Formats: sequence, structure tokens, C-alpha cells
Amino acid sequence: MHPAMNQLSQLPLSERLELVQDLWDSIGNLRDKLPVQDWHRELVQARLNHFENEEQAESLTREEVWKQVDQRRGL
Repeated sequence: MHPAMNQLSQLPLSERLELVQDLWDSIGNLRDKLPVQDWHRELVQARLNHFENEEQAESLTREEVWKQVDQRRGL
């Protein structure tokens, strides 16, 4: 555990959540510097290829999805 955790855990929840968001944003700003392993790039590319090549008949519009949700909820 990081030495600052004792102090940070004493902050109110709202402040801790704000710190988490700030930390996450700072990581996101450096995403081009984060290492990505080859297997992960290959997996993402395979999923993207599958998505791009998927038949239109297999896809649903937003309205169709909400209609199914409503039907399952009995609305």
C-alpha cells in the first residue's frame, strides 16, 4: 500500500472520488506512453474486424434494443 493511503483514507468520500478521477485522467493523458502487449493488440484488432464484418442483419438499431428491453420488462 502506498504510504499516503493512511492520510487519503481519512478524506471524505467525495474528495477521495475526486482524487481517483484526477488520477485516472492523468493516466489517460499518457495513454500513448502506456505499454500494450502484442497479444492484446491482436485481440482488439480481431474483435474490431469481427465487428466491422458483421452482417447488418445481426445488428439492432437503438430503437429495436429498447423495444426488446421493454418487452422483457413487460411494458
